[in-house]
Amino acid sequence: MNKNIFNILAFSLLLSVSAGGVAEANEIQFDNQNFILKATAQSLDLPNGMNEYFPVNENHDSWTKMIGVYHLPEVKDPIDYAGDVDKDIENNDACVLLKFAKNKKTDQAVISYLENGSENGRNFFTYNVFKYEKNPLKGITEFRYSVKYFFKNNDEIVKIANKVKADNDKYMTMLISSPIPPIVEKELTP
Repeated sequence: MNKNIFNILAFSLLLSVSAGGVAEANEIQFDNQNFILKATAQSLDLPNGMNEYFPVNENHDSWTKMIGVYHLPEVKDPIDYAGDVDKDIENNDACVLLKFAKNKKTDQAVISYLENGSENGRNFFTYNVFKYEKNPLKGITEFRYSVKYFFKNNDEIVKIANKVKADNDKYMTMLISSPIPPIVEKELTP
């Protein structure tokens, strides 16, 4: 009898959390910062489901932080897919793998890496953390947190490296423990 009551309470809690996630899908909070939905597959005319969230004054074309949720319906195994991503990172001269963790029991994988780039004549590193897991309907879901760190000289590169090193486990843990927001498909107005 107590087990049934516990199951009903757990199911009710799950429903209320799920409903709260759906209601909040236009805005999410991560690392004590609000991110606003500013790009969807529908608004960018892409075939697979995706949502990208940015701080209030940033957008898909110009950002320093972002959260991404992507549905890859044709990919079957999140761990195999993450392994392929790992190989791509290792073979890309502009990238440095920080950590790759996989959990076969939960069928999840998490990767963090730095990628060197430039835009508008400014050099930066993008710190990326991705979580891959089975999508309840089909394929896999990819959950991303990224930060761009702009730099001008080697001293700034050392500071960025130290910051990323100090924060990497924190952000990997946050992504692992965070439920993936549901994908919202709608046309967004600029």
